Amino acid sequence: MTHEHDEEQPREETGPAAPISGPVPLPSRIHRGPIDVVLLAAVCALVSIGLLTIYGTSSLNAYFDPASHGDSFIYFKKQASGAVIGLVLMVIAMRTDFSVYSKYVAYICAVTMALVGLTYIPGLSHAAKGASRWVQIGPVNFQPSELVKMAVVIFIANSITKKADSMRNLLDAFGSTALVLLPFVLLLMGQPDFGTTLIICTLTGIMLYVGGARWAPMVGVLLIGIALAVAAIIQKPYRMERVRTWLDPWADASDSGYQLVNSFVALASGGLSGAGFGEGRGKLGYLPELYNDFVASSVGEELGLVGMALLCILYLIILWRGVVIAFEARDSFGAFLAFGITLLITIQAGFNLCVVTGIAPTKGLTLPLVSYGRTSLMIVLACVGILLNISQRNPDLTKARSTAKEQQYLENTLRHTELRFRQLRAQQSKRRPT
Repeated sequence: MTHEHDEEQPREETGPAAPISGPVPLPSRIHRGPIDVVLLAAVCALVSIGLLTIYGTSSLNAYFDPASHGDSFIYFKKQASGAVIGLVLMVIAMRTDFSVYSKYVAYICAVTMALVGLTYIPGLSHAAKGASRWVQIGPVNFQPSELVKMAVVIFIANSITKKADSMRNLLDAFGSTALVLLPFVLLLMGQPDFGTTLIICTLTGIMLYVGGARWAPMVGVLLIGIALAVAAIIQKPYRMERVRTWLDPWADASDSGYQLVNSFVALASGGLSGAGFGEGRGKLGYLPELYNDFVASSVGEELGLVGMALLCILYLIILWRGVVIAFEARDSFGAFLAFGITLLITIQAGFNLCVVTGIAPTKGLTLPLVSYGRTSLMIVLACVGILLNISQRNPDLTKARSTAKEQQYLENTLRHTELRFRQLRAQQSKRRPT
């Protein structure tokens, strides 16, 4: 009987490791999280209220204004064009990772400072109501001070993030901040623009305190700021007149107190539900700046207490969602940037509503997203786009690519090791005796 000895053959390898594949592709796009729909809805509601109110309050004046050539829609068209451009900027900002602003913060501040400086150049500067706050290049007319607010927020957020633990040191907390903030303040006060100066100083103080600055130096800086503000008010007679008018507008109701008194009349005549859209009397000339700084008075007159409550609720929604976005941001810079943008919108809204209701003296501050002013509308919508980008909590694309490179190296190393191990096993199997 013949016995056949089967020769042991090398076993066929059937594992997942086959020949080494090509390099792991690096991510060129990232999966974006959902945007904050509640925040977006509140912003769109405010823009819509603003457009409707501007049309209702400006159409009559525009029709009889020789400069508008009988076009009663001229202010509405300008604001609508600003809204369209602002929405485009919002989408671009929403699709741009917010970390880019930290990388180019120096360029942002330098360009902004240069644009504000253009308001001092004859031929480019455009003056209105005793202030040179606008730059006019051909048909384009814009207000650089609106860009200052966004630049300051980006700079302060980046500064706090870079200093981190050293924020409790007085020099670290206020040194570099003062070097950048002081030129902006001097340029703005020279226009003059006391309202914007007040906003950026208030923003800076709150952000530094939240960022970790000690309260004792903050109190000292606050007292110095109040003293400088009082000095600036006393220095200019028209500012002192505004304070006196604020304290007793009825003392000169036909002159210096005319605007504030008629704002009270408009709000009071609106009652609970208002006179109805387009039915307000303020647009007949009783209330100056009705579609600008005092647009809330028109809302109160035509939509009543309900309309004013709606405005306040919408701004409170922005405050709520902005704080939530700041707490849930992926890093410290995103958190402070979101917090700063939220403060920028809500603090200015609060100041404006206080002016309209007589709680604060007039300062020439618009109601964000509602008042007439294309530059303000575009910048605020761009800021909202940044806030929406932070709300998505997208991964940092630079870090994602770095992680992908490390993963690619590890995978290739493991595959090379596994392939070499299999080759050695195959060689050992061939050398076994039959």
